[in-house]
Amino acid sequence: MSSVNIQFYDTKKSEGLEVATPAENHSKQFLLDYIQSNKEAIDTRLTKNGAMLFRGFDIHTAEDFEQVALHIDSELKNNYLGTSPRNSISKYTFSASELPDFYPIMQHCEMSFLRFPPRKLFFFCQTAPEKNGETPICDFRKVAAQLAPEVKKAFREKGIKTIRNYDGLKAKAKWDLWQLKRWDEMFQTKDKKVAEAKCKEYEIEFEWLEEDKLRLYNRQDAFVKHPVTGEDVWFNHLQVFHRDAAAIEYKHIARHQKSFRASMYSLLTSFLTKVKTIGMKNENLGTHCTYLDGSEIPTEHLEHLEKIIWNNMQIFPWQKGDVLAIDNFSTSHGRLPYKGPRNILVCWAANK
Repeated sequence: MSSVNIQFYDTKKSEGLEVATPAENHSKQFLLDYIQSNKEAIDTRLTKNGAMLFRGFDIHTAEDFEQVALHIDSELKNNYLGTSPRNSISKYTFSASELPDFYPIMQHCEMSFLRFPPRKLFFFCQTAPEKNGETPICDFRKVAAQLAPEVKKAFREKGIKTIRNYDGLKAKAKWDLWQLKRWDEMFQTKDKKVAEAKCKEYEIEFEWLEEDKLRLYNRQDAFVKHPVTGEDVWFNHLQVFHRDAAAIEYKHIARHQKSFRASMYSLLTSFLTKVKTIGMKNENLGTHCTYLDGSEIPTEHLEHLEKIIWNNMQIFPWQKGDVLAIDNFSTSHGRLPYKGPRNILVCWAANK
């Protein structure tokens, strides 16, 4: 790999994120040729390190980004069944998230609750935020290995059930931090039969409720074996969907960002989390997670999990033109709150 200088970017949280930077030739075509000639080596590095950042190349548009991703993995897909609001930009490229800038996106492996989650994930920085707004990553193999024995035992034996509630077609817009999209927006159809067929294809249990609402259940093991290395990987959305997840996450964010804004949002999120559960069953919340048998997961177990995630998180500032490739079967991603302009795009290679 001598044609591209491979170096390590020193992060505050870990030993570093591997970065491929050009020694001389910054052109997009040079990068595409390099990837084409080194696919096996790149796959090996992604499997070992979990992620790789391409920095300093002339990547400007969604189409440029899409070409880079297609050269790394030619089987890109655009069937999105996740929960983050996204806008389609090109054939395979979407905005990473349309959630408000103050809202944290907790660490997760993309669509980990589906039968066929993506195998690779790609991010592109079209507009870098002036401050914060990073897309941290975390090796979930390390998270699985570092869980306390009693916590790991409980998750391994009891598994995870995720619960998601989607409004019906005629639902009125309302201000709710935890409200998901309508089910027709996620499935991209207003035909219930088509939505049901998609649920069956991905082994998602569904239940139609009053006012045309849709409730989805996913049942899964808390861990998976990495398809190449065989290592245990923490692979579910507990730290995203649990009712207490956002409040716990914002406490970590406030300590990391050390700003008045982050501290205020941390207090507000904790308050709203308590308010939203008053008189409401957990299964009626926008999202929630329990053990497979429906019993509640102790909050202290979630706090323990989040602490391990933050201890292993890699946080690096975006630079315009960056392309980040991630092994979705080992490495998670998220988003830290920010203010001002920020435009990050995403695409993925499916496992089916």
